[in-house]
Amino acid sequence: MKLIATSLFLFVVLTIPGTAGEYNITDFGATAGDESDDTQAMENALAACGDAGGGTVFVPAGTFLLSRRNNESPILEIPPNTTLRGEGAASILKFAAEVNESNYWRMIGAPVDAGTTNVMIRDLHLDGSNTHAAYVKGETPEHNAGLWFYNKDHVIENVTVVNVFAENFSGDCMAFSYNCRSITVRDCTLRNFIRQGIQMGGGPGSRDYLVTGCRDLEHSVKPGGSTIHVEHARGLKNVIIENNQCRKSILAGGVDGMIIRGNTVEGRIVGNGNSNLLISDNIVSAGEQSGSVVQFGYTKGLTVRGNTILGTENNPTGLYVWGNSRYNDQPGEDVLISGNQISAADHAISLNGAENVRIRGNLLKASQPLLQRRAENVISDVVPPTPDTQ
Repeated sequence: MKLIATSLFLFVVLTIPGTAGEYNITDFGATAGDESDDTQAMENALAACGDAGGGTVFVPAGTFLLSRRNNESPILEIPPNTTLRGEGAASILKFAAEVNESNYWRMIGAPVDAGTTNVMIRDLHLDGSNTHAAYVKGETPEHNAGLWFYNKDHVIENVTVVNVFAENFSGDCMAFSYNCRSITVRDCTLRNFIRQGIQMGGGPGSRDYLVTGCRDLEHSVKPGGSTIHVEHARGLKNVIIENNQCRKSILAGGVDGMIIRGNTVEGRIVGNGNSNLLISDNIVSAGEQSGSVVQFGYTKGLTVRGNTILGTENNPTGLYVWGNSRYNDQPGEDVLISGNQISAADHAISLNGAENVRIRGNLLKASQPLLQRRAENVISDVVPPTPDTQ
């Protein structure tokens, strides 16, 4: 009986080879560490994986060069049911130096003519080869990116990005937008982006994004944007930005159902046009950033709870909630501000064009703890300072 069981076990193991469905890019002609262009080899490996119905495209340790040759966007299209995997930071996909001379180099994304689903990108190092020191309008090729998942005509669904180091992009390190659903970006590292680190947008039907455990390293260029950036959302729903370490700001606007929680931010958290928004348990240190440290406008349903918001003399306001302007008649509406520690030069909390606000249990440090302008139905436990009669 033991012999039969052992034989069956060996049969099962031997009939499931560990390399089944794996496509090593070197088997398709890619060569590491030289000046040869590896784009065609990468495309062939991905095409073979797609033709087989999915599998793993493997990038071994080494540096492989990619170039833009036609009007493709992105250069490498990831077919459905495919994992693009390396061996960590040693597996480098790098743009050719010509990237600095033109725009619209997008390294990895969904097929233009079909969209994609069930994709994983992991354990890779993406290098955009940027040599621009800062953003100069009209000169910096700001549309060059690492990951570029965007398709106006086809769905992009269930994409997971894990342990990817992306650096030296004159545009965004990672971008997700139209028709994206169920997007997860986890434990990734960013450096030297000129525009944004992780950019998220969308449209009607875009939903369910999670960015967690990511961080940006110290930069040797001057970033022009945020570490995490949600903009032009156009109907995006259900976004969680959680437990990230951001050397630049978080900008997050235009989302219905968003949680920004547990992040450390050296900069600001700002955004407009959200609904059902939770800002919780973040540490936001403005540093050299001027203006309000945390600021949200035209927001319906906002909870700001348990945050540490640290302004300096450059920050007149710690938390600013506003709305109802000549551009948009939506007030900052249905707001709860509780359990925060907030410091700033002038006002810890400022309300301007806000309605239905509850303020309780905060520790406020500023010359004026609460400033109200055009605010209605405000219930607060903040006691105005006693006038100085001397």
